[in-house]
Amino acid sequence: MDTFSIEKPLRYYNQVYNSIREMIVKGILKPGDSIFEARIARELNISRSPVREAVRALEKEGLLEIDEKSRITVYKPTMKDIEDIYQCRIVLESLAASLTTKLATKLELEEIEDTLIKSRGYLEDYCEQKKDRLIEENARFHDLILKFSQNRRLKKQLSDLKSLSHYYRVLNFQGENREWNVFFEHQEIFTQIVNRDYEKACIAMQNHMKNDLIHLKGIFGTSKPVLP
Repeated sequence: MDTFSIEKPLRYYNQVYNSIREMIVKGILKPGDSIFEARIARELNISRSPVREAVRALEKEGLLEIDEKSRITVYKPTMKDIEDIYQCRIVLESLAASLTTKLATKLELEEIEDTLIKSRGYLEDYCEQKKDRLIEENARFHDLILKFSQNRRLKKQLSDLKSLSHYYRVLNFQGENREWNVFFEHQEIFTQIVNRDYEKACIAMQNHMKNDLIHLKGIFGTSKPVLP
């Protein structure tokens, strides 16, 4: 595992957690790959405690799985799991869009718009190196709408899906012109939020999430996905 690295200012737990999470999301660790706490601890020259802590956190987020024999493996996507996750997101994120339409201030709307401005800039000068930045702005768009909904219970519900949502967000950018399609759907959601039409904002978010689900099911259903 030469890709692991340690930066002294961060706690060992944070460094192990961040390293494993990044390796899963970027596909360095593949679905079903085994994780060995002792091996990671030995290669990083640290105790097993921070490694164990990081593994348990990633299991809670759904990116790692631990079986009855305590074997640790990387999360393996299934069609049922994709459907379950997006059913939750469709309901929760459309509610967030509705609430933000009613409650967001002018400055908060400008902050959401900033994600679209940056995304368009990356798209108009697109290259593989900018894909990560585009995905980050995609995530920030959704995160800000959730933040400005001012509903902490809603935030908690979606925080439980955060890591798996990001995992599928990376996969969701596969396909010709897919980045532009996502951008235009975000633009439509934002237009309805700015217009203070909470019903249309809710519908626009639902449509966006449903299109993501259809696209992901197509990736998994018609061919083996190129995992991130």
